[in-house]
Amino acid sequence: MHFRLCFFAFLALGAFACSRPAATSTVEQSGYSAAGQTGLDANKNREEKAKAGNENILIGAVDRAAFENAPYSTWFHPAYQRYTPNPKIMEELVPLLETITVKAYMGSWCEDSQRDVPRFYKLLDQAHFPHSRLHLISLREDKTGPNGEEKLDNITAVPTFILYREGKELGRIVETAYPTLEMNMLTIIKGTGK
Repeated sequence: MHFRLCFFAFLALGAFACSRPAATSTVEQSGYSAAGQTGLDANKNREEKAKAGNENILIGAVDRAAFENAPYSTWFHPAYQRYTPNPKIMEELVPLLETITVKAYMGSWCEDSQRDVPRFYKLLDQAHFPHSRLHLISLREDKTGPNGEEKLDNITAVPTFILYREGKELGRIVETAYPTLEMNMLTIIKGTGK
């Protein structure tokens, strides 16, 4: 019982983590070059002023290139470098990703997104998942975007990763992956839960 209360308290605290802009740290280089990836689009990665403060935030469709420059690289690169996907889970997950597409929502202002979006890219990179099969949308602090896609997908928290096979939603990872992103993805794709 105590574990459940602690777990729900942890989840409740996470819900408030994305209500304010996060502080940034110094940049670490990952050695990754966005130029080598497919699916990059020069018309993506727009910015606008955040409602809280005078910082810029990403808004709308985003690709990996957005995270190569400050201020986004200051949180992306360290989180990407620190994360190591579980090799046993990845071994089972990689062949299952061949028919999967992903639509993800994030907030560049959100601490949960700053933690999990780099981790998600790390696991996609290790799986050699084509970035062209990832559609990433960055939302404002009120969780709205420029095209209203988030309403159609009933987005209430960021980050949200939606996994599809042949256009059908298999499941979602919402706000916090437990125990890990790769384990959640494997569970969803195998159809043993959401």
